[in-house]
Amino acid sequence: MNETGFYGDDWLGIEWSPWLSLARADGDLGTISSDPGLYRVRHQERDGLEYIGETGRSTRGRVGSLARGTYAEEMPYRDPHTAAPCLWAVHDRYGPEFEVSYAVPSEAKDKQERKAIEAALIAVARREMGESPTANFGRIIDGYKQSSYSKDEIVGGPLSEDETESNTENGRGPVPWENVNEVTGSNWMGLEWSEPYFLKNRLAVDPPDNGLYRIWYGSNSPPLAYIGESSNISSRLYNHEKTFGGDALFSYVNRPELDAAHKRQEIETDLIGVHYLENGEAPIAQFGYEEQLQEI
Repeated sequence: MNETGFYGDDWLGIEWSPWLSLARADGDLGTISSDPGLYRVRHQERDGLEYIGETGRSTRGRVGSLARGTYAEEMPYRDPHTAAPCLWAVHDRYGPEFEVSYAVPSEAKDKQERKAIEAALIAVARREMGESPTANFGRIIDGYKQSSYSKDEIVGGPLSEDETESNTENGRGPVPWENVNEVTGSNWMGLEWSEPYFLKNRLAVDPPDNGLYRIWYGSNSPPLAYIGESSNISSRLYNHEKTFGGDALFSYVNRPELDAAHKRQEIETDLIGVHYLENGEAPIAQFGYEEQLQEI
């Protein structure tokens, strides 16, 4: 395999481990660091990446959990690792030749920083691959039914002729990386953003149901305060006014074709990832960091 780009040992300026067999849970995986970190998974018989993940606990433990689910006799539940059912399906169809590479940069000890790096990795992978890594965003490959979480006790597997699975629906390709440093611009990332409005005036605005939005403070941008997606933007803005205050600004993108959560999440991740790459930080309150708004 080509060891450059998203396979390389210095991808995005991060020091990555050599590729290790995901199947050797008692061998190669025992060498993985127990520090918080990031990891990527590939399959020897397929192009691209199958999954990009992060953990604030033990990277070794998290990868081990994924490996156990991927190589289980039947499709695992979506917990403890949400990507395991999809990788199980890839294993079932294409064979067991998965490899994993990990990184434990010092920044990974901070939750917001780590999740922002993960978003950047996924965004760059999507730009290079033209699509998302196979198992990100709760997806599963065609021909398979997704397992539920363990509390619902539904075990997935190959679909029968009369069954369908919504999570096999195609995702949304990457948005254009245009005007990447103009985070409040009307064409940021090649999208058509509405004009800005104050959150206190949100009732005078009629945003679409499906779409994306961004929130910022006029004197502090960049960074943005938040990037979000929703199937009911009006409802989300109601909640955000209480968090960000009426003097925060917002704008939105009307994308009716983003009718599934994973499609909106893909574009949201592109935006968060590029914001991090261009500004060196995530939006201020992203990933549950609302307390940082008190410092503005």
